[in-house]
Amino acid sequence: MSNFPLVLTLDSAGIPQRWSTWEEGVIYKVKDLIAWSIGDETIYRGGTSRLTGLQSTVSVPSIVAIRNMGRLKTRSVPLTNRNLFGRDRHTCAYCGKHVTDHEATRDHIQPVSRGGLNVWMNVVCSCKQCNNHKDCMTLKEAHMELLYAPYIPDRAEALILSNRRILADQMEFLAAHLPKHSRVLQH
Repeated sequence: MSNFPLVLTLDSAGIPQRWSTWEEGVIYKVKDLIAWSIGDETIYRGGTSRLTGLQSTVSVPSIVAIRNMGRLKTRSVPLTNRNLFGRDRHTCAYCGKHVTDHEATRDHIQPVSRGGLNVWMNVVCSCKQCNNHKDCMTLKEAHMELLYAPYIPDRAEALILSNRRILADQMEFLAAHLPKHSRVLQH
């Protein structure tokens, strides 16, 4: 794993698209593919020129908009436990207990054994105790209620959930793109 931060990559309209490696950021810069940029710059050092004896450097901003970058075909976010627990802020949807990754489970509101699908709108974070109690029952049969409603996270939320080392300027940019109903950054 590189110690260098990832580069937040946008389309030219400023819509967050993906994280790029620092190497891709350098390529964008030297190939003049960056339409515009904001944020702090990181200086990457290369080799020494045998003609001048000087070390090459490339300065890459933390947020870059790529010229002619097509928007991603889908704005959907992969349904993984990490993304789910992040969306639900590691909070059990039934008892409200804060749970660690080890204690958290994925619960299907409408059980799969009853035709429920493994989709964002049918899953919530649950503590093991509540998940075991609910088992393969419906909410009504288990006499349980949801404390919050599930929703489908958008691309900005997915980018926040997928990178543990987001720079402050990148987080500020992504936070401005979050939908109003997002729980990702709520305190």
